[in-house]
Amino acid sequence: MSMKTEEDALRALEDSKIVSLSRIPTKLRTKAVSLKAIGIDEASLKYVPEEFKTPEFYLEAVKYEGRALQYIPEKSKTPELCMEAVKENGSALQYVPEELKTPELYMEAVKSKTPSGMQYVPESLKTPQLCLEAVKRNGMALEYVPKELKTCELCNEAIKCKWFGGSALEYVPENFKTAELYLNAVKANGSALQYVPEELKTAELCLEAVKCKTRPGYEVFEYVPEELRTFELWTEAIKECPWMDEYKLAQSLKYLPERTKRWILKAISGSR
Repeated sequence: MSMKTEEDALRALEDSKIVSLSRIPTKLRTKAVSLKAIGIDEASLKYVPEEFKTPEFYLEAVKYEGRALQYIPEKSKTPELCMEAVKENGSALQYVPEELKTPELYMEAVKSKTPSGMQYVPESLKTPQLCLEAVKRNGMALEYVPKELKTCELCNEAIKCKWFGGSALEYVPENFKTAELYLNAVKANGSALQYVPEELKTAELCLEAVKCKTRPGYEVFEYVPEELRTFELWTEAIKECPWMDEYKLAQSLKYLPERTKRWILKAISGSR
């Protein structure tokens, strides 16, 4: 596409027509355009004009995307810069020089806007408080919690987390897996139903799973026992899907008993 002004470049980035600064003409790589591009793809920092690469610009860049820290020269990595980077994206921890890693930095990383830093925290610095803060923001952080720190309370916090909470069931010790925990899991993420033992999949549990808004309810039907795949459950599953086109309708009917499926299709056909 043709770009002549800064506005053209910003619009192209905004509309995702361009996702890297490398594809924008050099003369249009202003500070605003450069920062916008870094927010989309941190590797764009490699293509920023040299005259912009100052401590102040680097600080702004990591506030847009913390992982841009990997493209900043080691000599320019200050405690403040690294702190801002991990606050924006916890995984930026992997690009922080060892001498700048502190307990405070690790805590900010697991509490960040994109809380994915737990895997980069040394085992010796994983305290009960740090682990709690981590799983409250990203349920999957439970994978990196030491076995001796996994308590029933901690696991429940991980399960209830809106960010990958239900999926954390995979990392819950067997002795903590109760009916209450499974219920909390499917309320946080309907897909967690796939990790629930068949004998514990009750009508109430399946209903909560398909009602959960983190994923279209009809997509969860795959994990519902056949004897519980009723018309009533199906109607609950599609309530939260206002744009029901033919493809989604077909997907929603995929796991229903044949008799129920034919009845629904006949009813739909008759109403047209």
